[in-house]
Amino acid sequence: MGIYLVREADAGGRFSWPGPDRLRPLTGVGWQQAQELAERLDGARITRIVSSPWLRCQQTVLPLAEARQLPIDSESGLGQIASVDRAIRLVAEAVGPTVFCSHPDLVFAIIERLRTSGRRVRPLCGVAWTTDHVALEIVAAG
Repeated sequence: MGIYLVREADAGGRFSWPGPDRLRPLTGVGWQQAQELAERLDGARITRIVSSPWLRCQQTVLPLAEARQLPIDSESGLGQIASVDRAIRLVAEAVGPTVFCSHPDLVFAIIERLRTSGRRVRPLCGVAWTTDHVALEIVAAG
């Protein structure tokens, strides 16, 4: 079973957006990255898309969701201030090939935890990595 870890696409700098950070949208480059993600995963079997509720994460997986006609499940456990343990638990409990989209710090922390536990994590495109199913014991390894 495939697990796809996606970091938010480019949304510019935090201080370049005058509104609340959770509502900061993707830039033009970010939309290109989101489209590239959808194209890169074109042949992959995906049954679920789970994302941080923050707008830029939702927008990152929107082209993929539209292409697959899948809903985007919003999950606070992938949000900007979520804990690594909670996020890994969500990933470990995935049933079927799933895309998880979150913020860079959290995605990179998950990848590091997976690698230190012996998992192979492969780059997929500029904003995504893939691995096999994640076992729950990895949560305790952190």
